[in-house]
Amino acid sequence: MTATTDALTPTTSPLPERTRAAKWVHDTNAVFVREILVTLRDPFTLIFSLLQPLVFLGLFGPLLDGMLGSGTIEGESALQWFLPGVLVMIAIFGTGMVGGNLLYELMTGAYERILATPLDRSSILVGRALKEFAPLVVQALLITLVAIPFGLSFYPAHVLLGLLILGVFGIGLGSLSYALGLASKNREWVFWGVQQSLIFP
Repeated sequence: MTATTDALTPTTSPLPERTRAAKWVHDTNAVFVREILVTLRDPFTLIFSLLQPLVFLGLFGPLLDGMLGSGTIEGESALQWFLPGVLVMIAIFGTGMVGGNLLYELMTGAYERILATPLDRSSILVGRALKEFAPLVVQALLITLVAIPFGLSFYPAHVLLGLLILGVFGIGLGSLSYALGLASKNREWVFWGVQQSLIFP
């Protein structure tokens, strides 16, 4: 009887390395798509995040050129150094608030439901990190391209390196924001108090 029972009991063997890698990629993609769809469903935020930096460039770019007299530093437009500052600003304000979304998921129980799924734990982290990386890089690239007709000198290698650094910076800041959201738990005021105190100065 014991032999028959043992024969009928399925044995679980670890997945092959290639299958586990494919599952991890699938899980990461699922998390990324879920997170990015939340962003895409809010067109107001998307439009505002693009218009605000362009307004800053339109208002302060000519002002800085006028203050410099010739409008150049070593033959370059003021946009060469002002635009990177604007891009860093949108990275700080954009990714610094993502912990608030995680805090909301914790308060509503949505995050616990995600943890209950068979998703790989590391894929949840990587998927969320990619969600911070992709929109930030695309937004920065669009703003950079728009600034070219207004005097920005375009150096492809420099731009690609800058976008990569900006994306990594956004991932790091977003991770800190997520950590703050986890530490705050159900105390929303703690998250926003610390976040605003660190970002606005």
